This record gives sequence, structure tokens and C-alpha cells, in this order.
Amino acid sequence: MRAHDSVKVGSIVKSKYAISGHRARRGIVIQMREGAFENQPLAQVVWPHGGVTGWVEAKDMEVVSEAI
Repeated sequence: MRAHDSVKVGSIVKSKYAISGHRARRGIVIQMREGAFENQPLAQVVWPHGGVTGWVEAKDMEVVSEAI
């Protein structure tokens, strides 16, 4: 199983990478879709702290809490 297989709508995630020297805050996956390449899905994440949403590669996300 690939690590991004556990990224689902409702999962709480954070980036695996540091952004501006800091780990990204936690976000909630609100939508999934296929990416430009096979087996590389994209996740639309809402970042509640900043009130913004954005599309990220699911493989770049670490699941903090799985969707129920």
C-alpha cells in the first residue's frame, strides 16, 4: 500500500515538508481527484487556521487522523 492511499476525504493531514522553516499546520481533506499522472491523486485541503483551500499532491501529505 502506498502512503497516500490513506489520504481520504475527512482525513486530517499536514505536509511532510517544512514550509518557510516551519511544518505546515493541520488541514482537512475536502475533496480528492486524480492527478496528472497515474496513481498520483490530488487532495483539496482546507487550512482552517488561514481560512484558505488548496490542491496538494496526496503523496506529500502525512495523515494525522484518518477519516471515519
